[in-house]
Amino acid sequence: MKKRQILAATVLCTAVPVFAQTASSVTLYGIIDASVRTQTGLTSTYARSTLNTTAVASGVGLTSRWGLRGAEDLGGGLRATFNLESGINVDTGASANATTFFDRASVIGLAGNWGGVTLGRQNTLTADSAGVADPIGLRFASLNPNIQNVGLSAHQLGVEYGATGSSAASNRVNNSAKFSVPIGPVVARAMRGFGEVAGSGSKQSVSSLGLDYLTPGLSVTTAYTRFKDANDRTLNAANLGVSWLALPSLRVMANMGYNRGATTATTESTNRVVVGGVNYAITPAIDLLAGYYKLNRERTAVADDGFNRLLAYLEYKFSRRSKVYLELDNTHWKGNYLGAGNKGSSNGLSLGMTHAF
Repeated sequence: MKKRQILAATVLCTAVPVFAQTASSVTLYGIIDASVRTQTGLTSTYARSTLNTTAVASGVGLTSRWGLRGAEDLGGGLRATFNLESGINVDTGASANATTFFDRASVIGLAGNWGGVTLGRQNTLTADSAGVADPIGLRFASLNPNIQNVGLSAHQLGVEYGATGSSAASNRVNNSAKFSVPIGPVVARAMRGFGEVAGSGSKQSVSSLGLDYLTPGLSVTTAYTRFKDANDRTLNAANLGVSWLALPSLRVMANMGYNRGATTATTESTNRVVVGGVNYAITPAIDLLAGYYKLNRERTAVADDGFNRLLAYLEYKFSRRSKVYLELDNTHWKGNYLGAGNKGSSNGLSLGMTHAF
């Protein structure tokens, strides 16, 4: 009898982990990107300057990161989900954000055939929308206007709009809830960031709506986001983009972004971004990606400025996970954008490798 009890207990103990493994999953994933880069008219952090630099850089291709994502089947088509993601500077081994470990994502949610909801720190809908129609596939986050100026990862306004923990970026928001509802190829999205400022339901809040039409041949994306700062001043941002598979090996993309922020009680800053470009599969192993970005900026009592920028990649894929690339960029500055007395144009050339796991 004692032997039977021991055997039964052993079977029961081993059955629990087996059930957990079949009902849920956790995935470790990441992207490691590094390159040797030489450039003129830019600092090592890609600010406009009189300098020339050569260095090992992280994130000229896709942004380096690692993360954990998982899901548990709750039955009836319902799933519990989570995602934790942290940026990496591969050239130094440091975290990309010195103050927030899971800076790129920290969410928990529920998903099903009805759609999904996530809670935590996550991208705004405007940042999500900018990625759908970016010709170079969200590469080079430190120089890509679709990421920096449309997605607002570097809005240069010096004000914390939304509860982001940063006065330089508003692409990811803390204390937020995001909803999505698919209706055939159409996905309706909504987001609310709760500023959590004592005594105010408006300060540092974020409100956003988006609508996407997503098919393999044609995708159309649009989003609008309104941010508030600690003084109830507003930053409004919007995006409209399209991605069209013109030929089996050629995808054409275009994007228009707009944002206007009140930086003081009497001053505003407005940015308009127009983007066009292509993804072309030269062979199954070789891809050409190119985007042309035009930004115009207007500020109260300051002369208008901006820049025109070309970003291009030639990539060779060793496998689905590993590839090498040659990157080329050229920027023509207008007015005194990012400082007077600097060079009128900047150029860069990078040779790098990306590995995904």
